[in-house]
Amino acid sequence: MTAAFEALSITKTFRPWFSTKAVRALDDLTLSVERGSIFGLLGPNGAGKTTLVKIALTIARPDSGHVRILGEPVRDRSILGRVGYLPENPRFPSHLTARQVLRLYGSLSGADEAALKRNSEIWLERVGLQQWADSRVVKFSKGMNERLALAQALVHDPDFVFLDEPTDGLDPMGRMEVRALCKELASTGKTIFINSHILAEIELICDRVALMKEGRIIECGSVGEVTKSAGGYEVMVPCAEGFPAWLQERRLPFTTVNGHFHIQVPDRNAANALIDALRQKNIEIEGLAVKRRTLESVFIERVRDL
Repeated sequence: MTAAFEALSITKTFRPWFSTKAVRALDDLTLSVERGSIFGLLGPNGAGKTTLVKIALTIARPDSGHVRILGEPVRDRSILGRVGYLPENPRFPSHLTARQVLRLYGSLSGADEAALKRNSEIWLERVGLQQWADSRVVKFSKGMNERLALAQALVHDPDFVFLDEPTDGLDPMGRMEVRALCKELASTGKTIFINSHILAEIELICDRVALMKEGRIIECGSVGEVTKSAGGYEVMVPCAEGFPAWLQERRLPFTTVNGHFHIQVPDRNAANALIDALRQKNIEIEGLAVKRRTLESVFIERVRDL
């Protein structure tokens, strides 16, 4: 099966008219996204995430390399009729109603008018805007506008969807609904490509993620693969008199929580050695847990180190 998204050796350099210094936005970038998955692209401001999406949508041209979506090169723009796009900070003509926005933007994909009419009503209800369907969008709050933008990205029933900061401006319930919707779409074979700075959201929803810096992919894999290394272990034992001194003598970091010591060790060998030592002291072991780093901590570490 062909990949849903392929960026092959993409390079893009911007040369601002007001400066002689060129800016390399993408540097020989190669990336692949599986069909039916939820993929997260992460990176600091200026990493090149938006440039990559703009090239995929033919808003910008690469200096070299090319992009394929659903097996078709994007230079054949007909494939874009099967692509949905929710931009960051979406804006709609203020004089239009929510229903008119969906039908107008959906028509740009070339979708059947009857299907758009039907889908518009379905999506207005799905995103909780049915009662405001005939209200002009100028009256919408930021959260309502974000919900409408999500609906317009999906109203023409695309097979591939770019979502740029899809939960920005939404309350916790709204963010949960977006996560559930993305998982539902992926279960039907659609592919969701998310750009986001809200790393906790990405960690909850994505099958795979890629970290970008300075136009390059610096790490790629499942969330578990990206966060598993160097997490260490935590051993939990009951508090006992004189035990803190024993731990300090062995330079083992620990915290005290609700009458228990939570002892941190860096790897499996250190955990086994500690367990053996505790047994020799007849100290009961009440818990052992693998400590995984959060996606946020990995992101900060990788971006800072390079």
